Amino acid sequence: MKPVIPAVKAVIVHDGMFLALKRTEQTDEVYDLPGGKMNYGETHGECLFREVYEETSLEVQPFILYDTWEFFHEEYQMTGVFYLVEMPAKGEIKLSKEHTDYKWLPLSKEGIEVLDVVYGSRMMRWDFDAIKGIMP
Repeated sequence: MKPVIPAVKAVIVHDGMFLALKRTEQTDEVYDLPGGKMNYGETHGECLFREVYEETSLEVQPFILYDTWEFFHEEYQMTGVFYLVEMPAKGEIKLSKEHTDYKWLPLSKEGIEVLDVVYGSRMMRWDFDAIKGIMP
């Protein structure tokens, strides 16, 4: 049996935009969302806090568990959740060695065009106007 790996991704929202990160090994203009794999004994919220802090130095709290995503590889499956997260009032983005750049992209169908297809294809179904209405 092949493993199923749980993971979380943060959609950090600020002024109608969301934070996207460029992975170090990515040569194309493709961006990722902050987050990663859960450790044994860790909750979704703890994983989200840890991964976002490791990758950006931002201290965030989950706001809303919004959706799920799946990725199928021949050796494993990743199954994850998207959390909508408010950009913290204090804090400065400092990228880890995992990432070389970041962008604030519009929280819209056009904004997700440069995201990794795993996340962008799922987010294409989202109601971005509704998200803007509920995010502080």
